[in-house]
Amino acid sequence: MSLRFEESLLMREKMELDAKLKKLRKDKNDDRVQLPKTEQARLDEINELLKKKIISVTMTQSLVNHIDDLVKERAGRSRAQMIEDSVRWFLDFTVHKWNERGIYVNTSRAVFESEAISSLFFSKLTPSDQYDLGITAGGQSPIADVVRLIYGESPENVDSRGLVLNLLQDNGWGSISINEQGLIVIGSPFYPAPFIRGYLESLFKTKLKVVETNVKENVALQVVK
Repeated sequence: MSLRFEESLLMREKMELDAKLKKLRKDKNDDRVQLPKTEQARLDEINELLKKKIISVTMTQSLVNHIDDLVKERAGRSRAQMIEDSVRWFLDFTVHKWNERGIYVNTSRAVFESEAISSLFFSKLTPSDQYDLGITAGGQSPIADVVRLIYGESPENVDSRGLVLNLLQDNGWGSISINEQGLIVIGSPFYPAPFIRGYLESLFKTKLKVVETNVKENVALQVVK
């Protein structure tokens, strides 16, 4: 399936939803009427997708098969989305600057090491030392530069916390989420809780407290207001 064929399918689906919306508004005699929530969301999504420029991409059949398998597993919505995500990651991780000396992510050199080595290092430090190390690391965090220079936001801003945590998640810190009450949960964290607490306190310029969890593989931190 080519990208242009996907575009034609989107256009067909859009026409069907537009026709349904037009009929619904005519029946209700109200131009403010919207489609049911899921259909309206799909129509909005299609409209956004159709705003993007369509290009043709040539690649090996094995790679196409792999992409199709990922789409079937719902790792991506379509071939086009998978390709777009791949290019975005290529740029976000500055892959074009990689060379034989290592992998570079923006201004940082990425090194692959086992969790065992990291755990061994931190096991030699007391929780207080881990926290202090986190404070120092957070104060020199390249993530802060990315947020300021690339996204034009401040990591200290409450509205930027989601962005910061997403960037940390993309860089292997764990599966991270934050709710409206300021509860941060890190699943399968790479670093110990005291270090993460210090790092985020320094980055966010706020105080956090560790919340006890029943699952050892999770770290929970609550923003102290």
